[in-house]
Amino acid sequence: MVVAVFGGAAGLIAGVLSGPLWLDETLSVEIARLPLPEVYAALRQDGAPPVYYLLLKVWMAAFGTGTVAVRLLSVLLTVGALLLAHRLGRQLGGVAGGRAALVVLAALPWTMRFGSEARMYMLVVVLVLAGTLALLAVHRSASRRAVFALAACVLALLLTHYWSLFLLLAVGALHLPGLLRRHPASVRVAVAGSAGALAFTPWLPTLLFQAAHTGAPWAVPTDLAELLRTPAYWGGGSWTSRTVLAVALVALVVLAAVRLPVARALAGVAGATLLLAWTSVAVGGGAYTGRYTAVAVPLVVVAVGLGAVALPGRRWPLVALGVTTLISLATGLPSADGSRTFAGEAAAAFRASAAPGDLLVSCPDQLGPPMARLLGPAYQQVVYPSLAAPQRIDWVDYRARQDAADPAVVAGRVDALAGDRRVFVLLARDYRTFEGDCEELLRALRQRRGTAERLYGTFGSNDPLLVRFPRPRATP
Repeated sequence: MVVAVFGGAAGLIAGVLSGPLWLDETLSVEIARLPLPEVYAALRQDGAPPVYYLLLKVWMAAFGTGTVAVRLLSVLLTVGALLLAHRLGRQLGGVAGGRAALVVLAALPWTMRFGSEARMYMLVVVLVLAGTLALLAVHRSASRRAVFALAACVLALLLTHYWSLFLLLAVGALHLPGLLRRHPASVRVAVAGSAGALAFTPWLPTLLFQAAHTGAPWAVPTDLAELLRTPAYWGGGSWTSRTVLAVALVALVVLAAVRLPVARALAGVAGATLLLAWTSVAVGGGAYTGRYTAVAVPLVVVAVGLGAVALPGRRWPLVALGVTTLISLATGLPSADGSRTFAGEAAAAFRASAAPGDLLVSCPDQLGPPMARLLGPAYQQVVYPSLAAPQRIDWVDYRARQDAADPAVVAGRVDALAGDRRVFVLLARDYRTFEGDCEELLRALRQRRGTAERLYGTFGSNDPLLVRFPRPRATP
């Protein structure tokens, strides 16, 4: 346990210090720092529910908006998740089960990554674990306090990440037979779930608007292989190392499901949650990514721990946990300190060549927020195609707006906006909905301002590229 905890702590520290905030983290901070009346409108455009952003707002009021400061909230949530995992594992598998759940979660590369990121995923883990403990309390007792705690967890989950809906549907399906038989515990679970859902209804119109107009236009279409690759998302490093860890995790989950009914329930709910999420994305569009699996990760972790301690004798559980821990740390630690954005290098290259007042255009707009955070107000920064300020992204009808933009027209607007100032363009080629647009913008600006000088990246590659156009030619 000591090795897992200290190894996981090292991974978290490395992640916190891994470099500038990437796009999603920057958006978290930019939304949370808005005056409270403006947060709702920003979330409506962003496509997210409010709980994490409000929590981050309170955190930043106390500790500031620095990179380390905003990431430390997730570190604190990780500590809470470890304590809750230990408590849940202990309730389901005794002292050994509690320790095993803590070890697996602490060493997991997924925890190192998202436990050191200014996003809502560790809050989801905390709420799933707290909700599972509340669910067990409802099964044990008819107390109103237990029912209220479960309802509160349901509401908090729905207002933290929308994939929680798939988890709640899976839990509901598990209790449906008991509800049809009017089993008291299942009825209490239904009452708690209904109360949490009812309390969510004031936010429902916003969810429906977001579902119709935001989504995940940056995501690639999913297929069945994506669902099967899910356990590998919880590893780190190369795909080979991720696969090795995935095999170990799945093997222990299967072992637990075979031997223990409670582990079978955990694995079943986690699997059903992921299947529902994948089906929703495959049919209706959206994104299926490793970070969204936060709704299932804690259940899998506890099941893995129960599978390890279910092995016979005293030696084999220790061997299983030791091997899983070593594989996790070997895959997670080497990649924990990897930078999550190129914005630091691009911003340094820009500062080395720019003067105050120069104009920077980010194409696509998703490159803008991290750069704006690093460069500050000394330079004018806009994004393609709207030429709006770069601090946030408006995801409403995103694809339609990008498809309607004309790079040549935008280039003319950029040229007029810059006047006699120099124009810098930061672009990337491999962003969905922008296929060819940023290259067309460069060509149109070249016709107006002459040849661009490369400052960062390589022409023609998929890597980010920063170029500088000279001041406009003097008219004879």
